[in-house]
Amino acid sequence: MNNDELAASVERLMNWVDYYLHCELDDEYQHEKPQTARVQLEAALKEELLRAHAHGVVASVTAGAREARTGTDNDLLG
Repeated sequence: MNNDELAASVERLMNWVDYYLHCELDDEYQHEKPQTARVQLEAALKEELLRAHAHGVVASVTAGAREARTGTDNDLLG
């Protein structure tokens, strides 16, 4: 992930953390059901981790394909 993607990911998660903390700690938010907020926070964390993992897999496959092409080109030139 580049810095912009990482910053966006952290911002999305922080929004869920803020919501959860308000539901858990603020008396005026008791009707928001903190357990529901916790489930939503956990789902957001899993989603971001899966997104980061998918990005890593794609980057790895792309790098591998790039290396394979370079190796083939070097074999032809040598």
